[in-house]
Amino acid sequence: MDNISYHGTNKVNAQIIVGPPSNVDVNLGKGELGKGFYTGSSLALAAIWARSRYEDEGVVIEFDIPKHRFVQLKGHVIKTTRDVSLIWEALKIQKETNTFEFGIDYIISPFASIEQTGRQYKFESLKAE
Repeated sequence: MDNISYHGTNKVNAQIIVGPPSNVDVNLGKGELGKGFYTGSSLALAAIWARSRYEDEGVVIEFDIPKHRFVQLKGHVIKTTRDVSLIWEALKIQKETNTFEFGIDYIISPFASIEQTGRQYKFESLKAE
C-alpha cells in the first residue's frame, strides 16, 4: 500500500503545489514540529482545517507517495501527544517554530492538541520534497 496523506490549504496555494509543475516547498511551512511541509492521515481533519481557515476557498490535496519511494526516505517517529506538546512548547519559547529541523526526511507523530484524529507527517528534506 502506498502512503496517502492530506494537506489542507486554499485554492491558490493548491494550484501552486499541484502544478504543473508540482511545487512542494519544505521551507515555507511551520507547525508543532518546526519548519516543513505538513500532511495528515485524516481527510476530515484536513478539510475542517482548510475550511475553518479559508472558508469557501479551502481545499484538500491528497498525496499518494508510492511505497517504493516512501521507504527510501529516512523517518523518525514521535510516539505521544505529550512528547509533541513538549517539543512545540520548547520551539515556541525559543522562537524556532518556523526554523527548527530534525535533520531527517520526515517525522510522523500524533498532533499536540488534537487527540485520536490520526497522525501528522512533517516533511523537511529536499529528498522528501
